[in-house]
Amino acid sequence: MIHHLAIAARDFNRSHKFYTEVMGFKLAKVVKRQALGGEEAGWTKHVFYETGHGGLFALWDLHLTELEGKDWRASWSSGLGLPTWINHVAFLVDTPEALLEKRQRWLDHGLRVSQVHHEFIDSIYTLDPDKNLVEFTVATAPITDEDREEAERLLHDNSPATIPEYPSEMFEPAAAALVTEPNG
Repeated sequence: MIHHLAIAARDFNRSHKFYTEVMGFKLAKVVKRQALGGEEAGWTKHVFYETGHGGLFALWDLHLTELEGKDWRASWSSGLGLPTWINHVAFLVDTPEALLEKRQRWLDHGLRVSQVHHEFIDSIYTLDPDKNLVEFTVATAPITDEDREEAERLLHDNSPATIPEYPSEMFEPAAAALVTEPNG
């Protein structure tokens, strides 16, 4: 099990609001410290949120001297020149009903939501304030020994792949939605 995933937030307050109010995560712990390099290097806060199932997610609130006046990107995909959908994080929910509740929560906050029915999971996706793709997912089928055998085969198969026809839907927020910034 992963203990936590930590990412930098360009606008910490905006991201904190997104992960607590929109994602529904609970603030769990804050570790405030001087940055490596001494007092002149600045300071940070490592802010942890409970995501459910014993997992944590963390945001960095950075006050680093080396970043002053620099235009840096917090996006973990587009900031690296990759398509937005490449790097993402998926948070587990227990039931299809819980996934629907998360989808409605996002819509109520004015976010566009895509839903994809994969082979063994159903997932919903949206963007955080830094344009990072976030996902809630629910398992719809167990991973079997046959899946593991196929994974071993496919791991070494470098022939071009076809695009699977996963059923998907796009949901738009209501006109009177509360927040529209993250998906702008």
